[in-house]
Amino acid sequence: MADLAQLRSVIAQLEATIRVLRGELEHERNRGESAVREAHAEHATEIAALKAMIDTMRGRLEQGEKAGDAAVQSVRAAGRSEAAELQATIVALRAELEAERERRSNEVSDREQAFERERVVLEDQVRALRAKLEAVT
Repeated sequence: MADLAQLRSVIAQLEATIRVLRGELEHERNRGESAVREAHAEHATEIAALKAMIDTMRGRLEQGEKAGDAAVQSVRAAGRSEAAELQATIVALRAELEAERERRSNEVSDREQAFERERVVLEDQVRALRAKLEAVT
């Protein structure tokens, strides 16, 4: 029986140790869960802040992209307008050049005709003077 009493005493001590260890284990588990919750809350705040920053940056980027697209469209429109203006200027200058060529061509033709008439007159005068000279000699 002494063995039985001793065995019961050891069992009681073991049960007490188990209860203490369970209590410590529960306490550590609660501390661990609390630490996990704190870390999660801390990281959740950081994640939320990062998401907010990303959303803000995305918004700025989209605004910049829209502004860039608008600027590109504006530059393209200005370029098309300038190209059309230059094309119209080229057409006008070509027409002016062609008119000037035509005027000069007509002027040259008129001068050639005047020179031809003057040449004919001078040749007639030379013939007449030769005839007079021959008649005198």
